[in-house]
Amino acid sequence: MDTNFLPEAPGCYIFHDSAGECLYVGKSKRLRSRVRSYFNKNTPPKVRKLAKLIKRIEYRPADHEIDALYLEHSLIKTYRPPFNSQMKKDLHPYYICIEWAHNWPGLYISDRPGPEATGYGSFGSTYDAKDALTIVSRAWLLPNCETPHFDEPNHVRSCLNLHIGRCLGPCQGNINGYKDALTRGAAFMQGRNKQWLPTLKHEMNHAIQSLDFEKAARLRDTQSALEALERRFKYRVPFQGKRICVLIKGYHEPGFMLLYYKNGQLRQAARIESPDTWPEKRDGFIHGMTGKTEICSEYSLYTSAATMEIRARKLYIDLTKTGKSNLAKRLDKAIDFFGNSE
Repeated sequence: MDTNFLPEAPGCYIFHDSAGECLYVGKSKRLRSRVRSYFNKNTPPKVRKLAKLIKRIEYRPADHEIDALYLEHSLIKTYRPPFNSQMKKDLHPYYICIEWAHNWPGLYISDRPGPEATGYGSFGSTYDAKDALTIVSRAWLLPNCETPHFDEPNHVRSCLNLHIGRCLGPCQGNINGYKDALTRGAAFMQGRNKQWLPTLKHEMNHAIQSLDFEKAARLRDTQSALEALERRFKYRVPFQGKRICVLIKGYHEPGFMLLYYKNGQLRQAARIESPDTWPEKRDGFIHGMTGKTEICSEYSLYTSAATMEIRARKLYIDLTKTGKSNLAKRLDKAIDFFGNSE
């Protein structure tokens, strides 16, 4: 197989069979050397089987190995090659969703919230999302049956949670106080409800004074679960109304990406090849942050959602209350922490 047309540069290679179907997609810092290794004699049986089927080689150049990594991921999702065992699955974060447009919205879990839904999270798996939904629903007596809305109440059948007092029962038309409880639960998931802990402690003390120790124990367990869940939601603060810097570094990659979001929009982006180039890149990056910069749409691929689909590390830096004179110090400290936490 002729490989002389391939450059010794970063990029992705695509192997096709005689029918033109894609067999395998890979990436490398040196395309020609990597592709030639598939046709050596001392290769595993699976590689030899693949080499016999290769009839045409296609390549896509990339400016950097990190670009090649994202490109490889995109090509695998597009072609679904049979010889690729990883990155085929569409990994989307899961959210607890509420469709506020309905008169009596419910809570449900989805990895792709619709245009009418507000997503709270995100969570890496359905198990984590359901666990969070259970904690929130028990704290505010909300339904956890994952029903999008209760605009048409069912007066015939009710569930066990309603009978044991763990749900307000909007499915049965019991709507008194439901909208208020749903609003307080959503505010907790957004980190805006600061009254849940004093209220819970007051109820716990009242139960203890009434010698209802079983109820006090339940409230204590609910408090511990909500405190642990609140810490998780704090790491998922929406970008709206904030100034956020995101550091993204692929595992075993020498460089990293630095992104700046303002009011939910990507305003500035820079690729740092090595720590030696950091001081100069940092000053230019800060100048772009504090100046009038356009949105870097070409870096839309390097969002936090995309990094969940590859093996990459992320670090979020909230700069909302950081003055211009302290930006360099904050970024230097974050870079030191990011580099020393391998």
